Amino acid sequence: MGGRPHHTPPKPSVTEALDQALLAAHAQNDHLALIALYEHAAEATSNEPARGFFLTQAYVFALDTGDARADRLKDALVALGRDTPAPNDP
Repeated sequence: MGGRPHHTPPKPSVTEALDQALLAAHAQNDHLALIALYEHAAEATSNEPARGFFLTQAYVFALDTGDARADRLKDALVALGRDTPAPNDP
C-alpha cells in the first residue's frame, strides 16, 4: 500500500497542554477547573510576574465561586507581595 509514512505529531508540552486546558475551561465557563488550572500554572512557572498573574486569576475565580481555596490563594499572593494581609477582626 505505498503512500506517505504515518506521522505522529509530537505530544504537546505541559505548557501547551495547560494552555489548551485553560482555553477549554474558559470556553465551558468551568470556574472550578479554572481555579485548579491557574493554580497549577502558577506552580509550574519560575517567572514571578507570571506566577502572580496566574495566582490572581485563580483567586478571582475562587472569590467568584465562594471556593475554599480563596484563603490559601490570598496567602500566596500576600507572600509574593501582590496583596496585603486581611486586617484582624476585633
